[in-house]
Amino acid sequence: AQEKKIFTVQGPYPIIRRLLQARGWVERKLPRVGRQKEQHRGDQNKQRLETGRSNGGGGQGEALLNPHSGAKPFRGTTDPLHYPWLPAEGEEEQRDEDSNGIHDLMSYLVRDRLPNFIWTNFLEATDSQLLQQDNVVNHYARVDAFTTKEGLCLSLQNLPWIEQADPNTFFPRCYRLGTMDEREAFIEDFRLTAARSLLKLALEETGNRLVRTEHIPNSAKRESEGHVSHPKHSTARPGSPLYPELVEEALEVCKQHLAVLRHQDIDRSTPSPCRTCIYWDRFLQEYYRVAHEGAGLVLTRQQRKQCQHLLRHLAEQLPQFDMEGKLNVWILKPGAESQGRGIVCMKRLEEVLQLAQGGTAPLVQVGRWVVQKYVERLLTIFGTKFDIRQWFVVTDWKPLTIWFYQDCYLRFC
Repeated sequence: AQEKKIFTVQGPYPIIRRLLQARGWVERKLPRVGRQKEQHRGDQNKQRLETGRSNGGGGQGEALLNPHSGAKPFRGTTDPLHYPWLPAEGEEEQRDEDSNGIHDLMSYLVRDRLPNFIWTNFLEATDSQLLQQDNVVNHYARVDAFTTKEGLCLSLQNLPWIEQADPNTFFPRCYRLGTMDEREAFIEDFRLTAARSLLKLALEETGNRLVRTEHIPNSAKRESEGHVSHPKHSTARPGSPLYPELVEEALEVCKQHLAVLRHQDIDRSTPSPCRTCIYWDRFLQEYYRVAHEGAGLVLTRQQRKQCQHLLRHLAEQLPQFDMEGKLNVWILKPGAESQGRGIVCMKRLEEVLQLAQGGTAPLVQVGRWVVQKYVERLLTIFGTKFDIRQWFVVTDWKPLTIWFYQDCYLRFC
């Protein structure tokens, strides 16, 4: 106790217990109501548990820390405690590790001491008014900025107000679909990315094969009948049902977007580039056919030059131009899940919006989705995807003090 090496763990967590005990720490085990009493008074405890939740007690069946009067399993109760304080789900495992009962004895000796290190599942499990300056708890209040995808997304968006930094230079674009403004911003981003991607696909597919304006194939002309098109251009390959002005529309969208990026839109009546200049539903459906179904495109020489010019200048303005690829794939993540649960990749706008509205994922709260641009041009190690895991610990808020390892580790997918 004099060395301030007393700890408390809420829940099983055998590895944490074992490693701390190996370093000379003593566990002050949390008391539990005896099984006999729990069985006979289950309904009463259930009602008490629900009352605790409504009163902000967190609804935890484990103890609240009180170094003077001992720990009580519920606020406002005086039920006798049952020792040893072993969680039922980890009882056998802990007995095997403490066959001679030494840890139970040491825990009993420090039963009236306030732990120096507290590991809890929920912040509400501890009484913050009883904590002292040298107590360490593994939970801070309102840590969504660090621990949830929604919080990370919001922190990135607020970064330019705090630091002179552009989050697009180091993190893929992301939006919270539960917020109307961000959902609209995502829709616009998806459309603009589709327009850029169409131009990339057109250049990639045509290569050095150019079709001059005056030599449009007759079959392409027949295919374009019935459409409102630009008389001097055609983007439909012979036999393709793509409407002729597809590339022209993509060029116009990218021109307006480039003007916005260069701050040439000050006098515009609408701040959004080309929100209504084309029929977006039709454009996206045709883009899907080119990007995902193999429909072909033919460029005129003038269109090819325009594509090259626009894409070159857009690359200078957009930090993520190269990594975003040309298939417009986005990754959707539940805002507060972990371990990859619920994550899906999508490449059609209507499917993303349907999922965000709870149409195909009823287990995720409606709107609690974060959508992020998928990195299509991946950095791999011998052809294998990986991510970088960097652990950190926050030791103080004022001033904000964060510690992290200089070395990190890679997790291969």
